[in-house]
Amino acid sequence: MRLLNKIVALVLLPLFLVSTPAFAQQPRVVDTATMSQALAGKADSENAQRALVRRVLVREDVREMAGRMGLSVERADAAVATLSGAELTVLAEHANTIETQALAGGANTIVISTTTLLLVLIVVILLVR
Repeated sequence: MRLLNKIVALVLLPLFLVSTPAFAQQPRVVDTATMSQALAGKADSENAQRALVRRVLVREDVREMAGRMGLSVERADAAVATLSGAELTVLAEHANTIETQALAGGANTIVISTTTLLLVLIVVILLVR
């Protein structure tokens, strides 16, 4: 009986050692090129959102309002680099609202919603801390 166990073990052990790595090589769901392209697209999108927020932060009316409120636009601008994901998306949406407000009725000034401006500045500054 012991001899039979040894023979079976000697036959099965090499079989398990050789066949296991072959089965472990499963095909990837997404190829490397597609994954690289998706990551590059996400990075480009986030860079565009950061640029949009920064364009709003350098506007003179934004700087004036921030100065009246005692907020640092420079600090907020530095914080934009640390944002990603949902935080960046929300701020970019607000920045887009500010940037795309059209001049109505021949007006020569742009009025930014105080709520939108405060939200952008305060969230950016709080995220830095």
